[in-house]
Amino acid sequence: MPPINLIVNGTFDAGATGWSGTDIEATYRETAYLGNGSLNRVAEVDGRRNQITVMEQTFTVSGSSTRELTFDTALRTASNGNAGAEGFRVEILDDSGAVIAFAEVRPTNNSLQEFTLPVSFPDAGTYTLRFTERGPNDSLGAIIDNVELMVCFHGATQIETATGPKSARDIAVGDLVLTEHGLKPVRWVGRRHLTPAELTADPTLRPVRISAGALGQGLPERDLWVSRQHRMLVHSPVCERMFGEGGSLVAAIRLCDLEGIDVDEDAQDVDYVHLLFDAHEVVFAEGCPSESLLLGPQARLALRDEAIEEVCKIFPRFKSEKFGERSAYFIPDRKQQKRLVWRLKKNARPPLQGYNARVDAVACV
Repeated sequence: MPPINLIVNGTFDAGATGWSGTDIEATYRETAYLGNGSLNRVAEVDGRRNQITVMEQTFTVSGSSTRELTFDTALRTASNGNAGAEGFRVEILDDSGAVIAFAEVRPTNNSLQEFTLPVSFPDAGTYTLRFTERGPNDSLGAIIDNVELMVCFHGATQIETATGPKSARDIAVGDLVLTEHGLKPVRWVGRRHLTPAELTADPTLRPVRISAGALGQGLPERDLWVSRQHRMLVHSPVCERMFGEGGSLVAAIRLCDLEGIDVDEDAQDVDYVHLLFDAHEVVFAEGCPSESLLLGPQARLALRDEAIEEVCKIFPRFKSEKFGERSAYFIPDRKQQKRLVWRLKKNARPPLQGYNARVDAVACV
């Protein structure tokens, strides 16, 4: 799922809709300010003379993360004599009014240029984006367009809980999540946000996209994104024949040989969420069976040092690097997983066939 913009009407195509403040001017076309013939609508951060323009809107973030606020800005040609003085202050404020990020912007170019402001959100909550006029108050100022604060949707994966489907990014410690063994309390939640730069630097961090219905039985119900090593349940007669087990857990990257499952090369940023229980569990992500965090060597590779320290406080046994938790299902080795997927593809078998544990799980609640 592509990223979404938290800013409403950041293009000003709908005038000032979504924005509040004072002396907002968002009714004119780009050519009125820059004389370039463009009919693209923009906003000027200097409306009427002797009035201070303030443009703002509130938005909600679901957890701590680092994002980038981007927008295009230019100096209108009629204000070239004030180049370097005319401009605005852009800032992000938390719900107490404290500024968590800001910049003083003084554009000198008469064509729109992109400006980027890194923003570190300390917690989930409501925040405010605000533009405030700076410089001569003469109604001839800077213009802005394409205001964006993009977030990825991966953390919005719907997980079945006691109160119904809930976004993974909103699940907290103590929440009751539906597993194959009924409702279980979450003991720890790990979150990691990956920026476009991090994904470019290390392409192995890019997520695997499992298209709706690609696993069989109409699952997942919506497109699902998971990390490459995140394991999905394969429940098939092929598993029974190969391992003597009705189901096995297979890394998402191994499933990419199957139709509708691939590495998402277009992902701009990613939120990965780890759910930890008292035991390794199978939970339901977009309706399909998927593993919780399994404490063991691979978890140490997936988690940052501070996350490992947090987990060790809850589960002291994880302090031992040799510790390996018992998995909810058999986990084939890499060669076996590749062979399993090859046989599924050769015989045109879906990864999920005859799976009904979700019904059993609901019944046991």
